[in-house]
Amino acid sequence: MWTNFIRQKSRSYQSTMSEWLEMPIDEEGGLVRDEDGHIVKHADYVEFFITYIESILQKNNYKIKDKNAFKKDIYKFIYTLSDNSKNEYKR
Repeated sequence: MWTNFIRQKSRSYQSTMSEWLEMPIDEEGGLVRDEDGHIVKHADYVEFFITYIESILQKNNYKIKDKNAFKKDIYKFIYTLSDNSKNEYKR
């Protein structure tokens, strides 16, 4: 019998993807900052991750047929697996 089920997160606390992308990455030690001291948002990280994946694919001579669909899938994948609850950060 399967005991681990994939289930949708509760809508009572879940932020939308656009809200989540604008949130800073908050770790136990505080907000994540880049080398210049700027606060890193989820959108910044996802763009970095996409660029990194594209470089790996390019080095191995793979071609992406539809870059927009590729990026959309990566955004959705990371958002779905993340803790996308609203945090207390104020702009």
